[in-house]
Amino acid sequence: MEQFWNFLDPPDQSLIYKRKEIGDLRFGETVETRREKFGDMFKAVLVGFPYDEGATRNLGRAGSSAGPDEIRKAFYKLTPTKSAALPDAEFRIFDAGDIKKHFKLEEALTKLEGVVSLLFRYGYTPIVLGGSNDLSYADFHACESVRGRCGAINIDSHLDVRDYSSGINSGTPYRMLIDEKVLLGKDFVEYGTQEFANSREHLSFVRVIGAQVLTLTQIRSQKNADTFMQAYRTATLEAGSTYVSFDIDSVRSSDAPGVSAPTPSGLSAEEILECAYLAGSETKTAMIDICEVNPKFDVDGHTSKLAAMIIANFLAGLSNRD
Repeated sequence: MEQFWNFLDPPDQSLIYKRKEIGDLRFGETVETRREKFGDMFKAVLVGFPYDEGATRNLGRAGSSAGPDEIRKAFYKLTPTKSAALPDAEFRIFDAGDIKKHFKLEEALTKLEGVVSLLFRYGYTPIVLGGSNDLSYADFHACESVRGRCGAINIDSHLDVRDYSSGINSGTPYRMLIDEKVLLGKDFVEYGTQEFANSREHLSFVRVIGAQVLTLTQIRSQKNADTFMQAYRTATLEAGSTYVSFDIDSVRSSDAPGVSAPTPSGLSAEEILECAYLAGSETKTAMIDICEVNPKFDVDGHTSKLAAMIIANFLAGLSNRD
């Protein structure tokens, strides 16, 4: 484990909220951060990826490198109680901190893949906080290398299958994974894809490889929960595990203004939180990540708070698996 810690900076303790009031427990009072306490009593592990170069390479807005800490700040204030009808999100969580910031992007992605792979080998459920969406390349690689054949659900306005001849960026991860045959088209679902946000060539590519595209229009014409479970069944039909990525720019900008590529239309906050709970409640879900939270453009922390609630809903789903 020593090499594992060498790639990580510990989390900022000032972000870990403690209410210190009897009868009002917060996630900040249940998380562990001390490396000497790391062990098998923890189920989920948080890791931050404070890099946004992938977004700027893709002509997006800089600022998502600050996402992990702002998500932590909001998350640790939340209570572990979703509702009186459900048990609390009881899984013990460990915050491993952030990938060190001094690496070049490609090296940082390699370090992230190594960290996530080790978490899988020890039986943990990784939750990765971004950072730009290129982190999905490292996360899925780790999932597939340790757990075998994996499906993927990309909750995103964009398909992220751009040409990568000039190198990786936030728009290239799934094209790279498909071309490397790490991810199979039949195991891949694009969820929440928006009109006028993707090129004809990119839409053609995902259809040719056999991926399922569930557009925002389709989701609107059906019930969100039913559509998400349709996506989940596709991603896990033949794969033993699945990876779910939450790109916050899939949410309409009125609910999530602080993102790298905002759009006025999109999933509602309630819809993406429903997806997070459903993903957590399904036994084949191996991990999640949250991408493109950009505090530089946020309004009163709305977007960071939404990302924090995605984590909380995912943990509630994990706690309440059948």
